[in-house]
Amino acid sequence: MRICAVTSFPPTVTGVADYGAFLVEQFARDPRVEHVTVLADRARGAAEREATRRVEILRVWERDRANIGITLDRAIARSDADVVWFNLGLTMFGTRPSAVTAMIAPLAARLRGRRTVVTLHELPAMADLATLGIGRVRGRLASAIVLRALLRADSVVVTLDRYREHLARRMGARNVTHVAHPVSERFERVDEPAEETVLVFGTFGPHKDPGLVARAVAHLRATRPGLRLVVAGADNPRYPGFMDRCRTVHDLGGSWRGYVPRAELPALFAGATVVVVPARASTGSSGVIHRAVAHGRAVLVSDLPDFRALAREEDLALEWYRAGDAAALSDALRGLLDDRSRRDSLVRHNHRSLDRLPPRRTVDAYLAAFGNRGRVPSAAPEPHSSRVLAAETVIDA
Repeated sequence: MRICAVTSFPPTVTGVADYGAFLVEQFARDPRVEHVTVLADRARGAAEREATRRVEILRVWERDRANIGITLDRAIARSDADVVWFNLGLTMFGTRPSAVTAMIAPLAARLRGRRTVVTLHELPAMADLATLGIGRVRGRLASAIVLRALLRADSVVVTLDRYREHLARRMGARNVTHVAHPVSERFERVDEPAEETVLVFGTFGPHKDPGLVARAVAHLRATRPGLRLVVAGADNPRYPGFMDRCRTVHDLGGSWRGYVPRAELPALFAGATVVVVPARASTGSSGVIHRAVAHGRAVLVSDLPDFRALAREEDLALEWYRAGDAAALSDALRGLLDDRSRRDSLVRHNHRSLDRLPPRRTVDAYLAAFGNRGRVPSAAPEPHSSRVLAAETVIDA
C-alpha cells in the first residue's frame, strides 16, 4: 500500500503535527505499507524535501495562504498513492477566511477518483469557538459547509466516540469510525522528584493559559514555600508571542523552559510531581494527557466535556477542577499534592488502561480504513471491568 498523508509536521509545534508524525513513523515500519509521501507545511529550519527509503516529506503548503487547496490538489495528482489521508485540525491550514478553501482538498481528491480518509481532531459544533479565537457565527457557518464536504470522504476517523455519535445522530453519517488517540510513548514509571513540582506542558494561548497555574502555585507557596513550577512548550500558532507576554505578566522567570525536544520529554516529566492541563476550551482528544499518563504522572485537568469523554472512553483516571477557576485549581492541586497514595493509585490505574490500547491497534484500524470500502474496525480500548468514575474526583470550589 502507498499512502499520501496531508498533515502539518514537525518541527511545527502542534498536536496535529505530532499525531501525524507518529503515525507516519508507524506506517513506515509496517510491512503492509510500501511507501508514505507526506505533503507537509513549510516550517522554519526544515528542508523542502526529505526522504528515506520508505518516507518522503514534501513541504508544499504554508499556513494562511489562499492557494493551499490548489497546491494540494496538484501535489496529490502527481502522487501514485493508493489512498490519501488528511490529518486535519480545526485551524491547521490557518485562521484567515482564504485558508478555509484548503479544507475542500479532500473532496477534490475524492472527485478525482482517489480513495480518501479524513481524520477530524475537533468538531466545530462541539467546540467553544470564541475561546479558541475563532469567530463564533462566521466560524460555525463556514465549518458546517466544510464538514459536509469532508463527510464525502470514503472514511472519516474521529479520536473521540462522542464525535462519532454526534455525526451519526445530527448528520446521518455512516462512514465515521472512532479510533482512539495513540499513545506515542511506552509507559514509564520513575520516582517522583524530591521537590514538589507542578508541570504545565503544551502549546499555549488564551484557551490554554499557564498563568492560571502560576496564580494557583503562588497561592500555595504561602504554606509550601518550596513548591516549584515548570512551564514547557511553545506558542500556539494562532497566538504568536503569547508566552513572551505571559512570562512577563506572571513573572515566570526560571519557571519557563520554552520548547522541549521530544528526546528530552522523559526527563521533563520525571521532574514533575503533578501535571496540570489548564485548558479553558478543548480541541478534541489530548496528546498532553496521553503523554503525562504514559510517563507515569498524576494529571489534574480542567473539567471540559471532551476531556470527560476521553477519560470515560479510554478508562483514564484523572483529577478535575472547574475550568478557568484559579481558586478551584489551587484547592485541587493542594489535595493531590497532599495525597501520595492517591497519585500512586491514578498512575497504576492508567498503566493498566494504556496496556489495553497499544499503538498496533491504532495502526491496524487505520490500515483497514485505507484499504477497505466497508466499515472500519474500531480501535477503542478493550473491555475492562473497572469503572472510570470510581477513580475520579470533581472539585467544585
